[in-house]
Amino acid sequence: MVILGVYWKRMVDLVGIIKNLGLTTKAARVYLAALELGEASVQELAAKAKIKRTTLYYILEELIETGVLISTKTGKRVRYVPEEPATLLKNARGKIADFEESLVLLEEKAAYIRRKPRVYFLYGASGFKQVWDMILGAKHKEYRILTEGENFLEYAKEKYIIQEIIAKKKKLGISSRQLITPSEYAKKIIAKDATENRVSKLLPPGYALPFTEIIGEGLVAFISPRFNNMIFIVENDAFAKTRKSVFDLLWNSIR
Repeated sequence: MVILGVYWKRMVDLVGIIKNLGLTTKAARVYLAALELGEASVQELAAKAKIKRTTLYYILEELIETGVLISTKTGKRVRYVPEEPATLLKNARGKIADFEESLVLLEEKAAYIRRKPRVYFLYGASGFKQVWDMILGAKHKEYRILTEGENFLEYAKEKYIIQEIIAKKKKLGISSRQLITPSEYAKKIIAKDATENRVSKLLPPGYALPFTEIIGEGLVAFISPRFNNMIFIVENDAFAKTRKSVFDLLWNSIR
């Protein structure tokens, strides 16, 4: 009884593995039965796979169309011969190749979905990092930013900002334009503009920017000071275009 139990467990495992390669549960059972029998009639396959003959005919058509079962006929006798298991793997790889070829079209469909207005609320250091994943993961080569600069340090250490955010930005060839409030820290940031793919301008003194605003392609992120612990992202083309225009108006007014 123990040996029989182990046998059925192995059979169930194999059925699951074959299913992952694109067959239904019953089709996987019939294919396994065909492998064990080598060459079989409908009756033999039905008995081995424990499936009704009336159901089996539809499954045999599926297996033949998939290319893992061959139908042979001698006189009036029809027999079924399984292809090697490697055929299943070949079929699965073919499907992956087809999917990869269609990926650009699928991503265009996904982009249409993403264009629907959405607002995300995030919190803390993990939310701060997620914002940058979205900004740097978008398909654009420039973002705009209004900031006091130092409030980033309330969410992440300067080492992380340089080694992770700035390094990824440079690797992806993304540039930025920055409007920053004047301070000693702002001067340090501006001094590194050339090496960090950035152009900065100092805002006139006396204007506080407790919220940092990052304007990307189709999205705008707002990052509060850490004591407020609130970050939110607006995904909307019209809103992003509006914020870009406001930014550019400020940018062009500063010499």
